[in-house]
Amino acid sequence: MKAAILAAGRGVRLGRYTNAVNKEMILIGEYPVIEYIIRTLAAAGIDKVFIILTKGKDQIMNYLKDGRDFGVSISYIYQDVDKGYGTAKAVESVEPWMDESFILINADTFFDPPKFFSEMAAYHKGMTNDATMALYQTKTYKRLGVVKVDAQKNVKEIVEKPLEENVDDLKSDDFFLVNTGLMILSPSIFEYIKKTGQSRDGEYWITDSIRLMIKDGRKVKGFIIPENVFWKDIGTQETRLEVEKYVFEKKIKFE
Repeated sequence: MKAAILAAGRGVRLGRYTNAVNKEMILIGEYPVIEYIIRTLAAAGIDKVFIILTKGKDQIMNYLKDGRDFGVSISYIYQDVDKGYGTAKAVESVEPWMDESFILINADTFFDPPKFFSEMAAYHKGMTNDATMALYQTKTYKRLGVVKVDAQKNVKEIVEKPLEENVDDLKSDDFFLVNTGLMILSPSIFEYIKKTGQSRDGEYWITDSIRLMIKDGRKVKGFIIPENVFWKDIGTQETRLEVEKYVFEKKIKFE
């Protein structure tokens, strides 16, 4: 299985940090955040990784190079923003190289321990899913996309930053299932990306493409991340510090 890493965003929520450093290269402990993702993918048996970039991301290429030091082969794909902004357009840029199901992950997310990546891949393949979304159980939903699943883990609804008066209907066993941005997608996703329209903010979102898949009766499943996994989206100073604290307490080091 191949993997595509979304690394085209600017990271404006991190403030002045990203004036000097690509957000994916911000240090967490001893290593840039993107290195944790690369090593996690390598540990899951992924050997081919595509990193989707825009201009101004040379720091990533200069650090990771061809990936051999991290146990993978890396190719860099530039997103043509003249065709539109957003995650759906970023994913569309790797279509020529994805002839089978592939992992999609944001470059500024952190998971530990990463063993569940292999379990999720086996689940996706065994269920012959068109898309599998990694969902995290939490009591907090603010600033996050909430996913509603049925008893068979079929994804029924994806709600971005739900309003407070609507959240109770989205709970699963007294928890919210939030979208971590980690997905496994079959090549059929590209058919739906082409049908995806602009969101209210003028961008094209992969979650909108997945909504079209659901509406069309495609098999979209949720994979519940095990409770022992620590996950954070390193998009703010607050979450960055939480992850750094975790890394230091766990004494995470690479050989």
